[in-house]
This record gives sequence, C-alpha cells and structure tokens, in this order.
Amino acid sequence: MRFHQLSFLLLTFFSPYFAFAHFFLKIPAYIGYDDTLQATAPCGGFSATARPVVTNFTVNGFPVGITSTHNGVTYEFRAALLSAPTTWVSLTPTCQVTSGGYPYFCEPQIPGVAAWAGQDAILQVIQHASDGTLYQCAAIKFVTGGPYTGYTTTQCRNSTSPATNAVWV
Repeated sequence: MRFHQLSFLLLTFFSPYFAFAHFFLKIPAYIGYDDTLQATAPCGGFSATARPVVTNFTVNGFPVGITSTHNGVTYEFRAALLSAPTTWVSLTPTCQVTSGGYPYFCEPQIPGVAAWAGQDAILQVIQHASDGTLYQCAAIKFVTGGPYTGYTTTQCRNSTSPATNAVWV
C-alpha cells in the first residue's frame, strides 16, 4: 500500500477522535473532565453541585486559566450560588480569544460577586467555537479581598508563541 493511501486510511479512522475540539480549565481546579461530555450544560456532564476541590475566589478578582484546542473562541465567565445552581450571572463581558495555535489563556482578575462573599458558588466557563459550545465548572467560595496574587506569571500567562490575543466585547 502506498504511503498516501495509508495516511488517508489512518486519517479516516482517527478523524472521529478529532471531530470535537475541547478546552481544559486549569485555574481554578475543575469539578470534572470528560471530553465526550463537555458539550453537556451546565458543567460538561458533571453535577454543578459537586465539590471535589473548593477554591476561595476573591471577589475583587481571581485568575482563570484555560488551554483550548481551538485557535479562535469566545468565552463566557458565569457564576451561580450553590443554593441556586441553575441561576447563572455573568461575571464579565464575553471574551474573544485568538491565537496562531493551541492557546493558553489566563485572565488574572475575573471579578466575583461582592454580595456573595462568604457563600459557596459554582464558576462556569463556556467556550463557543466554530464546532459548538463546551462547558467546564469549578467549585468555588466567594471570599472578600483581592485581587488574588498567589499565582506567578508562569502559572497565569497568555501564550506568546504563537501569540494569544484577547478582546472583551
């Protein structure tokens, strides 16, 4: 069999595995990750009320770091109280992120809801891409103070090669 025929067969066989692009919530810790369920709202197939790891999220700003397998996406950052897990509020305007490759994007100061300080909540990150909408969540507790500065620039940074650009709209 010729090389190009073998390449075509391999690509055809493995293409379903690459049909969906995904993203990975790095900061704060995610509730759960299953790439086959990531299109399931509100938390990528996991219960919004799951609390495997709870992050203290300062209301005056906390970093959110994401790796995407798309080079052009729009993100939404939302939150809900644990006591009302289906009532989501936007924390920011939407953010359009572009890159020449698979970008790492970190926004160092996503604001919390000051009135919710001291309460358990859920952070929801939604990625809108050319092939669909995907969801990830983190278990958080809103706390007073901030902005949080505990992450170094190597932990909360944007890709530089290729460059990552973010525009809030």
